Amino acid sequence: MYGVPTDLDLGFLHGAELIQVCLGQRQLQFHFHPVGSISVEGRWELRDASGALIDRQHDGPDRPAFQLHRLLGRRVAGSEVCVPAWFALRFEGGDMLRVFDDSPLCESFKIEPGGIIV
Repeated sequence: MYGVPTDLDLGFLHGAELIQVCLGQRQLQFHFHPVGSISVEGRWELRDASGALIDRQHDGPDRPAFQLHRLLGRRVAGSEVCVPAWFALRFEGGDMLRVFDDSPLCESFKIEPGGIIV
C-alpha cells in the first residue's frame, strides 16, 4: 500500500508507554506497553514541544547521535494523521515523532497490531 491510509486509527497507542527503541542500519523499531509496535524503514523526524527539530532520519558516516532515547518511558498523549503523507505520535512532554510515507516503491513503516504495512 502506498500512502498513509485515510482510516488509520492510532487510538490504541494513546496512553501506551514507549518501553524500547531498537536501532538498525535501515530500520527503527518502537515497542509500546501494554501493546503495539511500529517499525520504520522510511523517513522520520523528532521535534520538541516548540516544533524545533531534534533528530531525523539521516544516513551516512557524519550522522549525529540519535536522540530517540528521550522518548523512552514516556506515554503517547495523542496522534495525528495527515493523509497520504505522514502520521505522528505526540508524547508526554510535547515531543512529536512523525513518520512519513514518501516512497511509492519501498516499504516505509509497519504498525502492529493490525498488520498495517505502508
